[in-house]
Amino acid sequence: MSRRLLAAAIAVTCALAGLVLAGPASAVARPQAPAHLPAAIEPLAAYAADVSCDPVIKPGTKRLADLLVHTYPGTYYGSAYSCGTDGTISEHYDGRAIDWMVSIRNKRTYADARAVIAWLLATDAQGNRFAMARRLGVMYLIYNNRIWGSWDGKWEPYNNCAKQPGRGYDTSCHRDHMHISLGWNGAMGTTTFWGSAVAATDFGPCRAADLNWATPRRRANPQPCPYYRSVPAPAHASATKAALVRYSGARLLRGSRGPAVSAVQSALHISASGTFGTATRTAVQAFQRSHDLASTGVLNVPTWRALLRAVR
Repeated sequence: MSRRLLAAAIAVTCALAGLVLAGPASAVARPQAPAHLPAAIEPLAAYAADVSCDPVIKPGTKRLADLLVHTYPGTYYGSAYSCGTDGTISEHYDGRAIDWMVSIRNKRTYADARAVIAWLLATDAQGNRFAMARRLGVMYLIYNNRIWGSWDGKWEPYNNCAKQPGRGYDTSCHRDHMHISLGWNGAMGTTTFWGSAVAATDFGPCRAADLNWATPRRRANPQPCPYYRSVPAPAHASATKAALVRYSGARLLRGSRGPAVSAVQSALHISASGTFGTATRTAVQAFQRSHDLASTGVLNVPTWRALLRAVR
């Protein structure tokens, strides 16, 4: 068998097995790195799971996403999603994640995805493994049934996807898009891909032990957060109380959307539309005044604690 036929056979076999190939076809472009990268380079990004509700794309996240769609015209991406709409924990909720739409079922976009993976995880001329992933602060990648994590630098099967195809398979197993989650340095654009020096690790916001969500990041945090187990709802709690506990601590204000907003609206006995508008702000302010809290109309930590005490 010729080398060309052998390569094609390997590619087909890997695709059927749900594997991400190590390298793209040579003709496929790769993103353009800055011309003069500093000699210093970051370690692999520290894992910092989402703990805050702040669905606004962060500057480094946007710069990387824009670089991808600029390099590969015709592709597009999503980033910040309303809190609670993408599972319990998701870096989409704090603007640190990209869903880059590159389906494995399209030959061109599959080649684009393979090119980006190869570029991110390649060893550079100085011998730095995973060089671009480190310089961009990539925390993990999910694509085509597999996940690569900065915690061990390895590809692993994702969510039992290779064994259980079904409804929504291409989306839930990331076959129609690539998910890229960034650490806080990468999300804020303070890594050496964008700057001239290695910054101290930013661990992001930390949540309180009695609440499930943290106040959104306002400044860099150089210390790892303490670990707390998720706060469970009390035994025999009402559905309203259980939902409140699930989203407790999430900063919600006018313009917020999603199930966290619906939970608060139900607790305040107003229409649970899932959209934080004027009526919700008025109801929150009334609750705050009745509990001797500052009448901000924002679901902040003191308001959450008072609301959790008030609802059974």
